[in-house]
Amino acid sequence: MGHPANPFAHEVLDCRAVALSFACWTLDKNMAESFTRLRASDGSDARGCLPEQAIVFECALRFPYNGQHDDAPIFRAREMEDKWDFYAYDNRLYVRRSWSGRLTHVAELEYTSDAVLVQRIHCETSIVYGDRDFAIAQLEFLLNTHLGRVLMPFPIPPDPLSREAKAIALAGFNAYGRRAQYATHVRQKGNAA
Repeated sequence: MGHPANPFAHEVLDCRAVALSFACWTLDKNMAESFTRLRASDGSDARGCLPEQAIVFECALRFPYNGQHDDAPIFRAREMEDKWDFYAYDNRLYVRRSWSGRLTHVAELEYTSDAVLVQRIHCETSIVYGDRDFAIAQLEFLLNTHLGRVLMPFPIPPDPLSREAKAIALAGFNAYGRRAQYATHVRQKGNAA
């Protein structure tokens, strides 16, 4: 739709100039040490926990699946531009910020022979703006881009501080690193992971 180079079926904001050229670093020694220490974490300390001030949303996300699963880390950031870590334990997916280890999402999982179903998510209220549709779109984006390695636009928050393209691109990079190549107001309707 729109520009012939747009790889999506709907209008998106191209954020590649920021997402692919910026690098992450911090002057905060504690944050840098936290990121390094968390690379060795198996995430089991999150087991049974929920995000602080969690809000719960029912959803219906479905992802293709090969039928095998273990309780273990399933994605750990390799560099500071990777902003998220994912761990699966006891039919729950724990999603944490890679720099701080802050738990932001817990998805309740149901496994079938060919799919993983997410029917309920617990989210840190502030990270999803208390908005159900944004929370579901954000989790779908995170799972597709990190676990499914699918290129897709990140959801623009429902009430961004600025509606300017540059501000959206910078906020996307701060939230999602290199995976924030495109942004959209459109909420995704399917799962391609």
